[in-house]
Amino acid sequence: KKFKPGARARFKARIKRTYHCIFTACQSFEVTHPTAIAMGLGMFLPPIEKDEVKLIYHEAIFEVLSQNDYGFDTFFLNPGPGTGAARQLLRENNYRFRCRVCLHTKDGKALASGLASKGFRTSFLNPSDSIAVMQGCLGYWWACGMGERYAGEEDFAATS
Repeated sequence: KKFKPGARARFKARIKRTYHCIFTACQSFEVTHPTAIAMGLGMFLPPIEKDEVKLIYHEAIFEVLSQNDYGFDTFFLNPGPGTGAARQLLRENNYRFRCRVCLHTKDGKALASGLASKGFRTSFLNPSDSIAVMQGCLGYWWACGMGERYAGEEDFAATS
C-alpha cells in the first residue's frame, strides 16, 4: 500500500509533535543525555510502506533536534533496523543539530544506566506498547530478540 496524497506530510508532522512532547518533558526534568530506541521501525505496524515509515520517523527526530534546543548535551539513538535510513538522512542532509547526536548499537537501557552512574542526567525512551511489555514476561521475543532484533520489552520485564 502507498500513502494517500498529503498523508506523508501529516504523518511526519504528528511524529514531530510526539518527539517534541517527549523532549519537552525531558527538558523539564533537566535531562542532558537522553537515550532512545528509535520509534517507527514497523514492529507493530501493518505492512504499509515500512521502509518509508522508518525514513519518516528518522526525518522527524532529526528535524526536531535541529529546530529546537532542549538543553541536551548528547542525544543517543539506537536506530536498530532503521540504521540504514538514519545514516542515509545524515549523509544527504546538512542538519544543524542543537546538541550532539550519537548513533549507536548498544543496549539503550544499559547505556542510560551507565551514563546515570557517571552522574549524567539521562532518560531512556523505549517505544513499546504496554501489551509488548507485558508479553515480555511470557517470552514474547525470546527466540529472536538478540542483536538487531533485541527487544527491550523482555529486558524490562525481567529486570523491573
